[in-house]
Amino acid sequence: MAKEWGTISNNLKEFALSQKMFFIASAVADEDVNLSPKGLDSLRIADDKTVLYADYHGSGNVTARHITAGGKATITFISFGEKPLILRFYCKGRVVARGAEEFERLARDHFSGVKTEYFRQIFYFDVYRVQTSCGFGVPRFEFLGERTEEKCKRDLMGL
Repeated sequence: MAKEWGTISNNLKEFALSQKMFFIASAVADEDVNLSPKGLDSLRIADDKTVLYADYHGSGNVTARHITAGGKATITFISFGEKPLILRFYCKGRVVARGAEEFERLARDHFSGVKTEYFRQIFYFDVYRVQTSCGFGVPRFEFLGERTEEKCKRDLMGL
């Protein structure tokens, strides 16, 4: 049975930030829903209603188009470990472009220690609903590690 809240509690924040992977789905008007898997230490929870996501190059940038056009996004975290849980943040937001003064401030204040030169943009999400559900039907998986940069380059080039 799903449960809902208006804010992100500390225990849900800890759960979200402990996941190695999350998903962002976005949509606007009659366009297709876009769903993207994410990782790479790119998510921050600034407070109980604000989530920041640092976006890297490598996709068609559909989420940015949706958010800029007034669309909504859902950020989903799934436990692949022993205890099942699915957590969703329902959001509206805005795109903070690289080169903007706010981009530099957000990168400095929330992503210190991360190679921000690879960021394409930062999404600033206002969370209006938080939902959890059981997640019992999700299988367990083992985290083997991050991909190396060289490996990713070879994969992108089809080698």
